[in-house]
Amino acid sequence: MTSSVLPVVPEGELKERLAGVRYVFTDLDGTMLAPGSRVLADAAGNPSVACVQTLLDLREAGVEVIPCSGRNRSMLHEDARILGFNAYIGEMGGLLMLDHGKDDWCYFTADMDYDPSCGLTPHQVIERAGVCDKLVNSWPHLLEYHNDMQQGYKYREVTVAMRGEIPDEQARALLDASGVELDWGDNGFLNHISKPTTLELPEGVSGRAFNVSPRGLNKGRAVAKFCELRGIDPMQALAIGDASSDFLMADSVGTFVLVENGLANPGADEFLATHDNAFVSQGCIVDGWVMTMKCLLAAKE
Repeated sequence: MTSSVLPVVPEGELKERLAGVRYVFTDLDGTMLAPGSRVLADAAGNPSVACVQTLLDLREAGVEVIPCSGRNRSMLHEDARILGFNAYIGEMGGLLMLDHGKDDWCYFTADMDYDPSCGLTPHQVIERAGVCDKLVNSWPHLLEYHNDMQQGYKYREVTVAMRGEIPDEQARALLDASGVELDWGDNGFLNHISKPTTLELPEGVSGRAFNVSPRGLNKGRAVAKFCELRGIDPMQALAIGDASSDFLMADSVGTFVLVENGLANPGADEFLATHDNAFVSQGCIVDGWVMTMKCLLAAKE
């Protein structure tokens, strides 16, 4: 483990910092949710209400939890409805739901040229370029469109979700040649590959989730834009995640926490060494998330 492990009970400067947190930007899969995207389980898959109870404790303490996920609008709408979220960031930052109750939202396409008056969503603009089909056809059985838990990739509005395992640099080179301002994003290791699937990954390869996104779009810039639009002081925000795509949130908030399973990501050690505001949770996935929130709540006592 590393010296930046988040303590059970914060003290000193860390306690003061966490005491001022009013907003938590959280990744879902691999972070807040147990394997299989379950909320009523712990990291080992055993029945547990710890996550739900912690969400209630945070609400009572005046802390707003804002999911920041690769999930699309329809999936996050259900998450918000069931778990009581009033805001979220979807599609790796491309969809900013500022106030769910008022249906106040907007697209965020970062550096990609996008004119809403074209009548197409950003996703449709990307799809019409044909680059995503070229990616899938270049790596048969190693890459496919992510089916978003049986809802289908065409329900997305800004990004294109994919899953499998291919060389990142080759994927980026193909996108660079497309003529559209696009990025290739790693959204973390897959805990489960839902059916149907065309993937035939080598033995021992779990695969990763990917997003083809407007160039410059990432969770970090999206959190910064969200805070700007909502008038949130970044020092009052904490972000937590497990993937390299989550690392980017650290520069847009006062405190960042990497759940312990995130240490498996290449670059995690370098990231932690270069970010004084980053810590590692004690515990993986939802166990680490719950522990982090308990530390936050302890700072407010």
